Amino acid sequence: MTREPETTREHLEVDWLRDTITVIQLMDLSRSTRADIDARTTECIGHLEELLVVGLGADQDAEVMELFRRAYRHLDLAGRPTPATPACDAFAYMRDTATVTFELLKVYVTKTEGQDQ
Repeated sequence: MTREPETTREHLEVDWLRDTITVIQLMDLSRSTRADIDARTTECIGHLEELLVVGLGADQDAEVMELFRRAYRHLDLAGRPTPATPACDAFAYMRDTATVTFELLKVYVTKTEGQDQ
């Protein structure tokens, strides 16, 4: 069963994002199917895109702006795995997606700390 996010411009389901990242971090290439890798990658890309929409004050913070640039470079369609991409490369892309997502999630949590989440 797929759960739909309850996302607004200011509020993300932090626990759901963390859960996705944790699952990806615990995955092992030798025990993962390509379908699992592709599904988790798609889910994590969705979370990353949610974080990019929130904004996080990138226009006022050089470090956050660099994270945004890194995320947009990573999400470039030309660099994404295709069905012909070897599983090990797709797995690496999935892990990199989780890493970038985690970095932006840390910024989001820091910037929204103390607000009602």
